[in-house]
Amino acid sequence: MNANWLDFGAGAHALLGGSNIGVIACGERAIMVDAGLDRSVSKKALRQIEAQGAHLEALVITHGHADHFGGAGWLGERGIPIYAPALEGVFAKHPLLEPLFLYGGAAPIKELQGKFTLAQELVPRIEAIAPGALTLAGLELHLIPLPGHAPAQLGVAYGDVLYCGDVVFPEETLARHPILFCADLDAWLETLTGLSDLPYTHFVPGHGEPVQAIATLAEANAARLREIRDQAWEALAEHHESAAVLRAVAAHFDVTFAAPQFYLLALTTIHAALTSLQRAGAAAVEMEENRMVWRRN
Repeated sequence: MNANWLDFGAGAHALLGGSNIGVIACGERAIMVDAGLDRSVSKKALRQIEAQGAHLEALVITHGHADHFGGAGWLGERGIPIYAPALEGVFAKHPLLEPLFLYGGAAPIKELQGKFTLAQELVPRIEAIAPGALTLAGLELHLIPLPGHAPAQLGVAYGDVLYCGDVVFPEETLARHPILFCADLDAWLETLTGLSDLPYTHFVPGHGEPVQAIATLAEANAARLREIRDQAWEALAEHHESAAVLRAVAAHFDVTFAAPQFYLLALTTIHAALTSLQRAGAAAVEMEENRMVWRRN
């Protein structure tokens, strides 16, 4: 048995790795939650499913980031039905959108074309899903909206287990990568506030170990997001362009970006923080000498 294979009982499992994969099996029928970075990961998960005497009948993608759906193309080639939130599924079906998104809509630089930001295999067909009850392969699921890290991320609940995508990151990640990737900071904070009220015993994040009591980890992630936003606001006292704000925030966290893709990921988070400040009336954006600048209100 794979040491990274966890059994939560009642047919709920997880295969831990660089990106965790959820497996829900009942008798001979199984579904997978997320597919990992590439086909090598989804193949490992499929072998585990088959070792349980089950047949994979569906894949659910929590959100449209390559490290969670990169292995989906191979499963799609095998005829496995694939489901994802409508907006997130667009990224999975058209993986070039992720590096386009990170590069302002322009043709992406080569540093954004590795498999961590550009899935290497197309997903041929994806069925859109939405929050609420869903039955797949005879299994009763409940889909929970968890936006923030990605705009339309969904968690997949089965019994007392919630496969929650990238709604939280482990403490090790908070220390190693202080500027979390964030699409909508306000939405993520709201999502984190409600996590501890959800009626689940096991929470399986996309990265790191599953947890039973998620409130502490949720607050650690929320505190980090607030710190990023606060530091962005502090930076506006002297710096007014988003790139300069990022430099100031990176200095606060003692972060040095080793490659352009890491810089661009963090810049997205800074944009999310500035949008949050604008929504709160704490900052405003304007044009000055053909520059888009931010100022405190």
